[in-house]
Amino acid sequence: MKTIMFIGHFKTGSTSIQHYFARNWLALLRKGVLYPGVESQAAARAIRLSLTGRDEDLRGQTLNVIEPHNALALRLKNEEDGHGVPPYYPHAPSGLQMFEMIKNQLDAIQPETMVLCSEVFALLGMTKERKSVKRIHNRFRSHDVKLYCSLRRPDDYLSSWHRQRLKFGEKMLPLRAGALNAYLETAHFQQAKLVRGWLEGGFEEAELVLRNFSDTQKSGGSVVDFMSRTGIPIPDMAVMPGMMNPSVPSAFAEIARLALHQLPQESARSMVAWLIAMREEVDHVADREVEVFGQTMRDMMVERFRPVADDLSTLSGVNRFYPDLEEMVLLRPVPELEAARAALAGLRAIGGRSRLTDAEREWLANLEIPAA
Repeated sequence: MKTIMFIGHFKTGSTSIQHYFARNWLALLRKGVLYPGVESQAAARAIRLSLTGRDEDLRGQTLNVIEPHNALALRLKNEEDGHGVPPYYPHAPSGLQMFEMIKNQLDAIQPETMVLCSEVFALLGMTKERKSVKRIHNRFRSHDVKLYCSLRRPDDYLSSWHRQRLKFGEKMLPLRAGALNAYLETAHFQQAKLVRGWLEGGFEEAELVLRNFSDTQKSGGSVVDFMSRTGIPIPDMAVMPGMMNPSVPSAFAEIARLALHQLPQESARSMVAWLIAMREEVDHVADREVEVFGQTMRDMMVERFRPVADDLSTLSGVNRFYPDLEEMVLLRPVPELEAARAALAGLRAIGGRSRLTDAEREWLANLEIPAA
């Protein structure tokens, strides 16, 4: 049996792939492709879809149903190193129970292909002993495994991931002021090590599909690239996802960061969610134009990343996995704080007639963005 696993980075289209497989679960199953659930909610939904004979939208579904293999990866990592499972994957069973549920589905359905998709898998390749990767390998060692890993040039990736963490309510330093250093020895920067962790954890014989996120976008987007590179058939009338999982815009990020530091927790989270919602309502500098690192950090980053990029080229068999690597040293046109100050007037104007509370509107009205 074929098993295809997405083990790529956060912010490289995994959410779109997960929504695609959850939304088209029954149509894909009829093509011999199983996107297995790992807990009772997914099992109940699978029964309903089978009874009605049609797929349905994902309204009201939890992340346990839409992103089941994130729940699996988080549970395995927690059992390995105490990482913890966030509350938005509620009542996640043990890793053993999840593996047994997958096995039971395989035994009962006998699909031609199984798809496991989780950006959290990337973190498993960097644990000290890679116990979670070895557990996965032990479960599927008899399968014909293909590992699909999408990676993104680190300056673009870290900017997007750092802003994504604001959605989780994390209080952080800016990338320009030291936050970058915390990423340098992790899976978020050591991209080749995370891949090698999977190979050395038992999957050295698996076929590796290593993709530059920039190339996946040019080839039609993450879902199309994943399906075409792994050979999974696309069902007739399959529903493609729209924009998934947007981060806080770069121009709003400093405002969101200050909100998390200065407002009560509930109000801070409300403000961050509102800022994301305002990305289409308030004019702001585009993400690709905003500088979040500064020259010193950029110079250090590209110097530290060159050997990682060389290793990725070796792993992928591509002459230069990141052909534009040296562009990482180039500053974007608009400094982050300048972009935030430029956006603030528009946010204040629309905030006065929005769902913000009086206290949140007052905070926004009085907020000062430093000059540097």
